[in-house]
Amino acid sequence: MSAVEISLVKSPGRADRTDARASEFLVRRYDCGRWNDADQDELDAWLAESLSHRTSYWRLKAAWVRANRLDALRPASSLDEPAGMFRRLRPTMKFTAAIAILLVVGGTAWLERGPATQTFSTKIGERKNLRLADGSHVELTTNTVLRVADSAGHRKVWLDRGEAFFKVVHDSDRPFELHALDFRVIDLGTEFAVRRDADRILVTVLKGSVRLEPSDQQTSGSAVRLIAGDTALASGQSISVSKKSAAELTDALSWRSGALVFRRAPLSTVAAEFNRYNNEKLMIDDSASAELTVSARLPAADVDAFARMARNFMGLQVRHINGEIHISR
Repeated sequence: MSAVEISLVKSPGRADRTDARASEFLVRRYDCGRWNDADQDELDAWLAESLSHRTSYWRLKAAWVRANRLDALRPASSLDEPAGMFRRLRPTMKFTAAIAILLVVGGTAWLERGPATQTFSTKIGERKNLRLADGSHVELTTNTVLRVADSAGHRKVWLDRGEAFFKVVHDSDRPFELHALDFRVIDLGTEFAVRRDADRILVTVLKGSVRLEPSDQQTSGSAVRLIAGDTALASGQSISVSKKSAAELTDALSWRSGALVFRRAPLSTVAAEFNRYNNEKLMIDDSASAELTVSARLPAADVDAFARMARNFMGLQVRHINGEIHISR
């Protein structure tokens, strides 16, 4: 047990103090037989303060779980061996030993795992409605992947691809947190949508308000508060905000009713948007055609309707070649 004692009496740095606080929560929760709503609120508030708090907590909890699993796998005969002494330790001492071993051997080798998650996805052209455990409502559009934390103590989701609309149930004790790219959106009860592209996210707020900030933010200086009607484009470490009318917001989320709405949009933009929803891709073959503007409301899954519009109303040539629709003058 000498290694344990040494690891606990060294001069505590910031990381050590964070680990000590995390271990205090874990011992109170799993060893002391006392854990109530006030304790859970205190833990949730501490975890929400910084990424380092969450990393420490889940890393040390993983050590606790691993120690118990190894203990359960050890044959009964091992009680007569020196290793069996570890099993006869009080649970708190066993947890402390597990933490010390984790810190001493090879440094921090555990990745932040966080709570278990469920993954929900849609195929190209598919839409899906979800109701989360807390009663919040989520709508996924085409080619979207969303992960949801499977934990009563957390309300956290990750948008790995695509676009989703969220109608969040209010819970001031447990903010709803969405992660996409290098940003997070924190919401206490509102309606908003997030679209994730390759290098940027677009956040649109219909009701209430949200806070948009970089995921690794240490201060509140770079956070932006968005209210109903705001649209924020976030890329890299920059966030730009614009105001949209009610009609523009309705158009932007027309995919929820299976339609795409365009107002004087370049044909190249229209084609790119249709390609998100259809396996048969639209190809604009010349720059002159690509720059033509379109105002229309069309079914998102009916790429042929777009092709008919291009041919009958815009006078363009439409050719079907190798599973693609080519449009040109």
